[in-house]
Amino acid sequence: MMPDRAAIARLFRTEVKRTLRQSVSLRLYSNFKIGGRADFFFAARSPQELRSSIRFARSRRLSFYVIGSGTNILFDDEGFRGLIIRNEVQGIKKLKGGRVETFCGTSLSDLVEFAAAEGLRGLEFAAGIPGTVGGAIFGNAGAFGRSVGDVLKEAVLMDGHGRDFLVDNKYFEFGYRHSSLKKRHLTLVKAVFQLKKGDREKIKAEIEKNLEERKTRHPSTKTAYAGSYFKNPIQADGTKVAAGYLLEKAGAKGLKIGDAAVFAGHANFIINLGRARARDVLLLAQELKDRVRKDFGVELDEEVVYLPAIFSMP
Repeated sequence: MMPDRAAIARLFRTEVKRTLRQSVSLRLYSNFKIGGRADFFFAARSPQELRSSIRFARSRRLSFYVIGSGTNILFDDEGFRGLIIRNEVQGIKKLKGGRVETFCGTSLSDLVEFAAAEGLRGLEFAAGIPGTVGGAIFGNAGAFGRSVGDVLKEAVLMDGHGRDFLVDNKYFEFGYRHSSLKKRHLTLVKAVFQLKKGDREKIKAEIEKNLEERKTRHPSTKTAYAGSYFKNPIQADGTKVAAGYLLEKAGAKGLKIGDAAVFAGHANFIINLGRARARDVLLLAQELKDRVRKDFGVELDEEVVYLPAIFSMP
């Protein structure tokens, strides 16, 4: 049984020195605009607040989950039984030798713009990818044949007890839309990217080209969705097959459950037409997986992270 919520909030105020919000609607913090209420919610604005809130949750045996901007997550209709910590620790600075250091609550778009303004190339592929730097590392976000893991040099992680430690690129075991963080309950604090000097105008032109290409394939930024729902499956010979192509051939376009629907312009996007519930999205996603398995013998894996109301911490 969870201790008295008011008592937890009072203790949090005493220890962390900021107010712990209660019964917060998670749909407000998700691009999907879906989700019930979290028992507790806290937006950490400094590394110390991040550390203190994690230590507080651990010491009270309170389930917690750290999120970024919620661009690639599907919250449960029942919300979250515990504490949602939103990483809002932001800031970027240029180091020597083409390196850029950033806090992981910084938006990826801000990092891309900073690098371009400094005449540093290597992040142009990330133009238009929503979310925070932390979220991008967690899922090894990428586009146009490149990914975050290609340019990440090192990062500072925080464990479940609020202790910092430095790791290099190899620690993340980067793969296609994968990092080792998907198996470990750790929080990204800071990251250093290794970039190269380039021509500012050429970098900006590449960014604009990538942004325009994304506009032709992706739903409007006003649409409630969480990016590509499935990863592109990898064949035995190592080549990728576009999940959107398989889904379209399997008759995905036009499918709808409740207010969750397959985007008409690209079959690998599930959108919220207005009142979709997590249950609608999950049922539609399962139907899509079943169709692709039946027609092509291919098992699709989700790229979007579903966070259940009851989360068992590793």
